[in-house]
Amino acid sequence: MIIHGFFVLALVCSISLALQDDISSESKKAEQLYIKLFKRQRAEQLDAIKNFQKVSNGKNERKSMLQLMSEKIFQVIQKSRASIESSPFIPGISEFPLDRDIQDLLSNILENTALFSEIVLRFPDIAASLLKSNNEWNITLQWSIAFCNQMKYLLDSSTIKLLSLASQELNYIPRDPDFLNPYRKDKKPQVTLGDLKSIKKKKKKIIKKGPRLSTHVEL
Repeated sequence: MIIHGFFVLALVCSISLALQDDISSESKKAEQLYIKLFKRQRAEQLDAIKNFQKVSNGKNERKSMLQLMSEKIFQVIQKSRASIESSPFIPGISEFPLDRDIQDLLSNILENTALFSEIVLRFPDIAASLLKSNNEWNITLQWSIAFCNQMKYLLDSSTIKLLSLASQELNYIPRDPDFLNPYRKDKKPQVTLGDLKSIKKKKKKIIKKGPRLSTHVEL
């Protein structure tokens, strides 16, 4: 009976491992398909942004349209965040989910974060103004970029670079010494507060005391 029980247990473990391997294999296939679809979606986003740049006239009109677009973007991200945080999926730890609902939540966060990052780089002054006037959006964006960084294996290299540049543009992370927003019209290296302090310190060291008139009077 003991031997029989052992073989039953071994059989159950073997079946369980086989099922886990099947699930892992299916997860990998779904992951590869998702990566292709995400890349295609990003290409469509980029076309839409370029078209928007062509048709929108004037800063005020652009800001109004981007305001409406941003409201929708952050509404989707915030709702998806609440849902995914209550799900069993753990970013950076869990395998790619086979559950279509969780896949949709991932898409909502990744795609909309990438979309707003495009706005940050292409319309930096407007984006900064929108985030300054709505701190909740600012906090949400920091969370969603961090979430995307945990899911880098789903992102293409251009999207990863986009997120890094947007984070530097908004000073979420320290800027690289050669940081440059490729879409700014002046395309000059941007000076941060830290740079200004460093420049002031250097100037103080360079300035030397010149000859002074003596205040001593000989009689």
